[in-house]
Amino acid sequence: MFNLILALFSGAAGSLTVGLIPESKNRLRKLTVLIFAVSSALFSWMLAIDVFAGENIRIACELGRLTFSLEPDPMGAVFGLIASSLWVFAAVYSFGYMEKKKNKRTYFAFLLLSLTMTLGVAFSGNLVVLYLFYELLTFSTYPLVIHERSSEAVKAGRKYILYSLIGAGAILFATVITYSWSGNLEFVGEPVFKGLLRPGLNGLLLLFIAGFGVKAAVIPLHRWLPAAMVAPTPVSALLHAVAVVYSGVFGILRVVYSVFGHEIVGQLSISNILPWIAAFTILAGIIIATRQDVLKRRLAYQTISHLSYILLGAFTLKSWGLAGAVFHMISYSTLKVALFFCAGIISEKTGETNISRMQGVGRSLPKTMFAFSAAIMGMIGMLPLNTFWGKYYLMKGSVEAGKWPLALVLIGSGIINAICFIPVIVNAFRGEREKVSVERGESSLLMLAPTLVLIIISLIIGLVPGLIWPGVEAVVKGFY
Repeated sequence: MFNLILALFSGAAGSLTVGLIPESKNRLRKLTVLIFAVSSALFSWMLAIDVFAGENIRIACELGRLTFSLEPDPMGAVFGLIASSLWVFAAVYSFGYMEKKKNKRTYFAFLLLSLTMTLGVAFSGNLVVLYLFYELLTFSTYPLVIHERSSEAVKAGRKYILYSLIGAGAILFATVITYSWSGNLEFVGEPVFKGLLRPGLNGLLLLFIAGFGVKAAVIPLHRWLPAAMVAPTPVSALLHAVAVVYSGVFGILRVVYSVFGHEIVGQLSISNILPWIAAFTILAGIIIATRQDVLKRRLAYQTISHLSYILLGAFTLKSWGLAGAVFHMISYSTLKVALFFCAGIISEKTGETNISRMQGVGRSLPKTMFAFSAAIMGMIGMLPLNTFWGKYYLMKGSVEAGKWPLALVLIGSGIINAICFIPVIVNAFRGEREKVSVERGESSLLMLAPTLVLIIISLIIGLVPGLIWPGVEAVVKGFY
């Protein structure tokens, strides 16, 4: 229980502490942020070990007729590990990225507060708590989206809030219907609707998926995500490649497997349509990405595509598909954060944000472009990077479900990823740019080190996938 409390509230405690540190005390603020971020990750790991060992950890209270509960299961523990671990990397990267920028106290305070909200989503024990933290995540990340306070940032923040609140409204309505039909909102144990097949479940599932699909960036509910790339790069990397978007994906996984259950969903007519919605988003997202000249926007549309890899695996309603979804959830996050980190280094050190003007950046940023190239190879699905295994299990689940064309969609997506990003790598080592490394100094080291470590971690998982398989297996066994 104490591991759960400390993992969850370390971020909030750190946020309050950072808010009390004067703007001028930069070193003290960095140390405080690092201590609380590492603390949250450490206790999340300890909590996950207990959960994977089969221990039931629950904190609950009743207000009125509603129960508010925190009760992480293996799927919640995996999401918690992803978020809390990558938060440490983003914090270190931010130390370098924000070195010469203003309003650092506000930035780091909300960065840590968002960590607590994300873990609240992960560790939620029922729909009420999931909805509560899902909403709070929107409001805690909004100041990060508009951090630059430019007209473009304010406009993007307005779009982010509008889309998020409309999606949350759909989730709230669906939650009320769920409670009125079942009298139960708990995740752990049997699915809420187990044995309760009734008219209206198709519409209810669609309402849930539309609500969570906003943050999961399912096309056509995705438009807030490319706009939000105006945020500082660590925010783009973490909140829009892990925390916010994964909260939407996680919500859909929760609904399919904990609220409805794969057996009930399999009996609904909409179950035949859902995999193809994911497949359409996979292809449309990466095709649109090929037309973007701004690097962060190209990465944003790639994010939209790869998020639906996870949804496709979940919608196959097969154990191998779910295994692929969880594996890809872990693998994709490490490489995508590394890609955004690379984009930030390129922007900060060369001033270039448009791909068409990045000729020769590899000569002045060789380590950065090495990391970028390795991450792109992973996104294509090549060994020895970790995303190969997620795609492999996703294809296996697609075939197991009798939907082999979905495997062709995944292969096609990999080819388009190559068409989209390999020319960027080639172009980076062409041209007449002066061959003088700018990857020097403390700020460069603070940005480059976490980027390279993430690539190394991805390589290790790709070579030894058994390292994370126990977590994947625990999630699958929890539902099958």
